[in-house]
Amino acid sequence: MTTASRSVDQRMLTPEAAGGAAKVERYQLAPSEVFRMPQPEHAPNPELPADSPRQTLAPTTVCARLVIDAAGAVQRAELLADRDECQAGAQAEYADLAAATLQQVRQWRFVPAALCRFAAGQSPTEPGQCDGAQSVEAVPVTLLYAFTFQVERGRARVERGGVGAQARPTP
Repeated sequence: MTTASRSVDQRMLTPEAAGGAAKVERYQLAPSEVFRMPQPEHAPNPELPADSPRQTLAPTTVCARLVIDAAGAVQRAELLADRDECQAGAQAEYADLAAATLQQVRQWRFVPAALCRFAAGQSPTEPGQCDGAQSVEAVPVTLLYAFTFQVERGRARVERGGVGAQARPTP
């Protein structure tokens, strides 16, 4: 007897590839400033519902835009379909994948992103960290994620893709 394997590959998208739908405004850091990326505390992959009738599914990507508040909670999550690779999220036949994605990412929690300011001549002990900073200001950010769902006959597995994006401050 074979069982259905449910696999999700997750990766963060780069904001530059947004196809012009959303302009990315870059914050220029001063020499005494460091930006700390938000760090996931609770970020499990979305899963297909247990009662999903899908027995097979070729790799299908659903993308989401997450607005993370200054406390590290997901303030807003929405489907992102302005890129060729993200079109499945807007198609009715993949509504279950889109719903599973949004349901899961709305539960995510992060150590907040922060703008860390150091005294003149001081620098962080580790890149992207705030240890030793004069001040640490938690800031909201927007993150873009892509989730590739695949259902195959065989053993269960979950794969995570690499992270290759930058957060951007949320206005």
